[in-house]
Amino acid sequence: MRFASRTIATLSVVAVSALALTGCVASASQPSDSASKGSSDTILLGAAMAETGFMSVVDAPALNAMKMAITQLNEKGGIDGKHVELRVIDTGSNLDKYAPASQQLIDAGAKAIILTCDFDLSSPGALAAGQANVMSISPCIGDALFGPKGGLNLSFSMGNSTIGEGVVMAEFAQSKGWKKGVFLTDTSLKYTQSQCAIARKRFIELGGTDVGSYNYVQGDSIPEIVSKITGGTAPDVVFNCGYNPGGAKAAKDLRAGGIAAPIISGFGMDGTFWLDAIPGLSDYYVTTYVSTTGDDPDPAVNKFADLYASTYGQRPVTGSFVTGPSVLDALVKGHEIAGSWNGDKLAKAFENFKDEKFLVGDTTFTPQLHIGVDRSQSVLVVKDGTLKFVERRAPEKINVNG
Repeated sequence: MRFASRTIATLSVVAVSALALTGCVASASQPSDSASKGSSDTILLGAAMAETGFMSVVDAPALNAMKMAITQLNEKGGIDGKHVELRVIDTGSNLDKYAPASQQLIDAGAKAIILTCDFDLSSPGALAAGQANVMSISPCIGDALFGPKGGLNLSFSMGNSTIGEGVVMAEFAQSKGWKKGVFLTDTSLKYTQSQCAIARKRFIELGGTDVGSYNYVQGDSIPEIVSKITGGTAPDVVFNCGYNPGGAKAAKDLRAGGIAAPIISGFGMDGTFWLDAIPGLSDYYVTTYVSTTGDDPDPAVNKFADLYASTYGQRPVTGSFVTGPSVLDALVKGHEIAGSWNGDKLAKAFENFKDEKFLVGDTTFTPQLHIGVDRSQSVLVVKDGTLKFVERRAPEKINVNG
């Protein structure tokens, strides 16, 4: 990944500063990264996730919230009278570290492996877990390939699917009366490629017109793309399928180039840490899990966000924090059904989830899909330097093949 300007560097520093705060308080149940075997009096869960690196903005809120949930669970007696121990190995967002980190945790006796919120990065760790008949679960991977569709029969995600996310983006745009769309795709991740492809397809199905599709790579400046947009048919909406910090740089270039049309993005642009780099930004919408600012319609979400703030000294960086407790609750529920930590039996239990109530939202899994594709999602808008809740919206039409 290369950074093209001081703005990108500034955004990166801001993100790292925010995460330094979110990671400053560790749960009492979080041990060191040693490979020692877990105690017979505890249930060991292993996490190969990004506490540092570009994915930490996404992973850290979920991981920190999971630590809080584990503390709460242990105060109630744990699972089967045993305390739950979370052992975290920081992968630094480095693809090459996921398989060995997962194997190290499996060798230490982990009953399940919790993985980073990106399919490309987490797949090697999921493969290692599957080979050992250990379930792997990600708080917020969005790709439906994380499961049987991708040959990962013991892998599940508590995340919002990219399929549903892209559809919600398009259907929200249609509900606003926006008919002409520009599609900007950051090609550095499969997630953002799929997001724009799905949003574009649904937008056109709804009667919208693609007046320009362009690709960029994380960290690139896009003045040439902006010039092409301004020289063509004026869009009613711009779909910015990116993630920070590069997605913020693209947004800054769009506004600096005189493009005033509303912009909509997915979960990759959640969070407020990047907004100071674009003073006065408005008419920018983000589709994500929940609102972190206390205005979410679900009181349980606001209560947990408040508790997070009192624990870590600031509110969650992104809405993905709700997926952390949901991972733990799903594992508890699955173990109750299966009566075992055996990967095959636990997976069968998960596949029987039907509209299970978790903090992240109603969750259904099937033998074919190990991710919820039709869960309702939150649409937020940038207002006065923060993100404010607009509405909850479930996708109206889902194509599980994208």
